[in-house]
Amino acid sequence: MMDEAVNSDKNWLVKSSTRILGPFTAEELAQQLKTKQISIIDEIRQPHGRWSYIRENHGFMEVIRAIREEQDANGENTMTHSIAQHTSTKTDALVEFREDTVTPPPDSDLTPIPDRMRSAVPGLKDVTPVAERPINRANSATAPAKVYGSSQDSGMQARMRQQSEKMRWAMIAVTVIAALAVVFLVTRKEQKKGGSFSELISQAIRYKNLGLYEKSLASYQRAVKLQEPDADTVVQMAPVLISEDRQTLMGRRVLESALGKEGRSRSETMDALLGIAVSYMMDGDLKQAEDTLQKAIGNEPFNAAALINMAIIQLKKGNYQQAMRDFDSIHRKNPQSVFALFGRAIATMEYSRRMNDLNPLPLLVRDIRASVAKTAYLRQELLLFQIAAQSLLGDVDGVNQGVVQFLNQLSGQAKNYVHPLTMDWRFTQWDYLEKFCADIFQKYSTNPEVKALRSVCLMEINRDSDAAKILLEAMSEAPKDPYVLVTQAGYLVKIGRVPEAKSILKMPELSTLNMRNLLLGQICIESQDVTCAQNAYAAVYANDRANATASYGLAWVKMRSNDRAAAYEYVRAGLQSESNYLPLLDLRDQLEYER
Repeated sequence: MMDEAVNSDKNWLVKSSTRILGPFTAEELAQQLKTKQISIIDEIRQPHGRWSYIRENHGFMEVIRAIREEQDANGENTMTHSIAQHTSTKTDALVEFREDTVTPPPDSDLTPIPDRMRSAVPGLKDVTPVAERPINRANSATAPAKVYGSSQDSGMQARMRQQSEKMRWAMIAVTVIAALAVVFLVTRKEQKKGGSFSELISQAIRYKNLGLYEKSLASYQRAVKLQEPDADTVVQMAPVLISEDRQTLMGRRVLESALGKEGRSRSETMDALLGIAVSYMMDGDLKQAEDTLQKAIGNEPFNAAALINMAIIQLKKGNYQQAMRDFDSIHRKNPQSVFALFGRAIATMEYSRRMNDLNPLPLLVRDIRASVAKTAYLRQELLLFQIAAQSLLGDVDGVNQGVVQFLNQLSGQAKNYVHPLTMDWRFTQWDYLEKFCADIFQKYSTNPEVKALRSVCLMEINRDSDAAKILLEAMSEAPKDPYVLVTQAGYLVKIGRVPEAKSILKMPELSTLNMRNLLLGQICIESQDVTCAQNAYAAVYANDRANATASYGLAWVKMRSNDRAAAYEYVRAGLQSESNYLPLLDLRDQLEYER
């Protein structure tokens, strides 16, 4: 130690908490540090010095370093939490340190240490200059020797702790009650929004009958979470589960169970048989599907849905000539059936390619032209078959005209039309058409517009990167061709690059194309731009009042303008030309039921 530390005189005072202890020699002070009777953050002074922390006095650094090393080795608390625990080896008296105790400045009044504390620790003297206080002898024998900073009131500290605990639990209770209230209100709001079980079931059946299958399925799924539906409801919803939710096994079991019950009408029996057949077709079990359809035809020989499904099975089996004849027979009896014409087109094209028999093609081209003039349902798909047939016939002018007509149609519109639940409609998907598109492209690969057509086919099967490459070639070869430009704009809209698409649509080369205004109207609705949508769809409607997309766009504009009567008129007019156009059916439902 340094010189002042080795002084043998008792000239060291210690200020610990609110007490002044001593005097001690330097050795006694060091020993009390080691035995933790005083702390390294207590203050010390000599008669002619100032108060300073023991940890700052160089004379005691070796002792302090040893104490810190011992604390680190034993994993004790940090220095700021090891404040002055004075332990006596001769008595059980304990001096307790409180974190809320503040060490007063040197010149402040000091609370004297009680007489019992002086006697508890030999060698400690309280030199605080205050008068003696009387001691309550009755309580001195049982009262613990503790000092609580400036308060010295254990009862008060206990009451403060109790109040703190009460406040903490009160805060927790309030928080829990508030959370439960929020959950209750949200649940009530969702229940009110979703409706009761009976309301949800009614919605599901009504949506099913309207052809709004996604909404029907959503309402039904919410309803079954509230309550198990009755058997009749389950039977009614089984075709939706099979077609939309791909629950073929469960739907089939429900319908098979329904068939076993007595009292079913012929229409209910036919619906069940057709639903079972479709479930087998979707599972790829054509034999079971065919057997079920034979039962349905036995009950109702001229049922169009059963006959179309049988023809689809022949198509899937590769019996193209038989499928062509079956579809042709159905279409002659039901000229309005776009499904029958579509199936006939696939079967005829496959038969003509394999057998090199071109005789059925001219009649097919004629019927396709008649159909696409009446309805937009599967229009672009049928136009592709028309182009493919004209390509096999060697009709170059017909191919060019068909390509232009194809590129002037909105892509991906099949999803906007109701498909019947009693038929396996999946054979109309683009996966079956892509090979015909590839044949056309291979034969006319130098034509920029044919390249644009090929890119549309690739986009339909989500091969966007391949579509972009072919479109880039077409754009470089014919940068001002309006049909190439509008195809490029459609591609940009599909991948979300709307500002670039709008820049192309503003080009004067596209001003006469319906497709330009249809794309622009779609962009306007997505961005909620009412004025923009009004201008775009009004231009289409002026040229073609039977255009269901334009009718829907103008009805949407009127809805946003709170003119429900005018909106309903556009919906009614659109459904007269396209009775199975989903956006119009959905909008009509909003106008009639969501007032």
